Amino acid sequence: MKNQILSFISNLKKNKTSDVFLQLKEKKYRHPFNFPDLNNLTKRTKGIIFVLLSTFLILSTVYSLNYLETHENNVFATDSFTIISEGKELCKVRDPELLDAALEKLDKELENKVDHEIAIESKFVIEPSKAKDDEITSEEELYNILKKNITYSILAYAIDIDGTQVGVLNSEKEAKEVIEEVKAHFIRDYDKETLLEVTTVENVSIKQIKATNQQIQDKDELINYIIKGTDEERTYIVEKGDTYWTIAEYFNMSLDDLISANPNSDPDRIQIGDELNLIVPKPFINVQVKRKVVQEEKIPYETEYAYVSYMYNDEQVVTKAGKYGISEVEAIVTEQNGIQVAKEVLSEKVITEPVTQIVTTGTQEPPPKKGTGYFINPLPGSIISSRFGSRSGGFHLGQDMAKAAGSAIKAADGGTVIFAGWSGSYGYMVDIDHGGGFTTRYAHCSEIYVSVGEKVYQGKIIAAVGSTGVSSGPHLHFEVRKYGTAVNPANYIGVQYR
Repeated sequence: MKNQILSFISNLKKNKTSDVFLQLKEKKYRHPFNFPDLNNLTKRTKGIIFVLLSTFLILSTVYSLNYLETHENNVFATDSFTIISEGKELCKVRDPELLDAALEKLDKELENKVDHEIAIESKFVIEPSKAKDDEITSEEELYNILKKNITYSILAYAIDIDGTQVGVLNSEKEAKEVIEEVKAHFIRDYDKETLLEVTTVENVSIKQIKATNQQIQDKDELINYIIKGTDEERTYIVEKGDTYWTIAEYFNMSLDDLISANPNSDPDRIQIGDELNLIVPKPFINVQVKRKVVQEEKIPYETEYAYVSYMYNDEQVVTKAGKYGISEVEAIVTEQNGIQVAKEVLSEKVITEPVTQIVTTGTQEPPPKKGTGYFINPLPGSIISSRFGSRSGGFHLGQDMAKAAGSAIKAADGGTVIFAGWSGSYGYMVDIDHGGGFTTRYAHCSEIYVSVGEKVYQGKIIAAVGSTGVSSGPHLHFEVRKYGTAVNPANYIGVQYR
């Protein structure tokens, strides 16, 4: 049918109208309309009808031909070529040579970008196919499709640390910059004029390798990776009531590790909303620095002891505080990642002499380290600032005893230390088990002198008065508990409790 229409239109274009009419009369071309019976009409009428029908047929056929000639590829699927990569159909084109042209253009662009000769690794297959015009990809579209689906190799540069590859970069220049910026990270706080030598403990080398574009790393990300020793990210946002101590305890970290993970944060001044890093850095590189310094250093003082018979032999009172001396030292120090590992003293000049410390201690043997059944006042000379019982809409479980910060807190009776450390709103706290179901609690301390499991005697100095935790000022929060239930300490101090 298509060939008949094309032949008919061709004749029309050659103005062979007589042949067209003859073909119509001989019914070589059949129009879908039914012609009227011309035998029953007058000759003139027959002529008019014939001319009208012929004209309509000729015009419609000419229009159809013109449409087919301009839109043939949208009406009929014609020859095309399908581009396939790794079993995946990417697009269709009319001319297979467009693929080579696009790859050549892409090759030049990538070489200019990376400043290296490259090798395209991706394989593209062309297979014959059929497609309409609206399924065909333009040259620009083909270029963008190939750019997204291409893998190429270049001569890249790897950083090796003691023979282990830690990263791949686009150029040797970038690789050298990474090493220098890692060094700069560890010497950023030094006075540059004091530096004598900056090296690495490890053997760091740069090697040229063949790599794919997918292996090339971002320079800044690689610097961070080498400094931290990992690409793992774990952080915590500080909330109300948090301290470095509680955060480290919650995440099962040591306090030193948490401080090391956040060198730019002050442990004593964290704020709600601060972001803390929970990953302890373990750098791949140890940057070793030698520098010449002149600095003041402390000269240790000596301690002398005075013995008295009215004190126990494990009690000590500083009668005269010692003072460090000061000396000016010129030295060459060697540090690795900020930690001093060696020191060569060149000269030393004493500025002030140290002052000897005098300590008074006893000669008596201490009493048995067990409960006597009698509680003494744990903080003699203190003032009761808040009693046991109802307070401010709540219930106060102990007795607050106010005294100057640093004052000695004594064990109310002998026993075993069952807790010594930080406890939320209690701050630094000590719990002692005295046996018979009785325990005592000493809270808001500034310092703790005992440890869990240690046995203490009655009157032993176990801590110092402070204002840690939720506290309005220096005082001792003292509790007495019987089988875990808080009882009024005032009813037990100075009396036999069992």
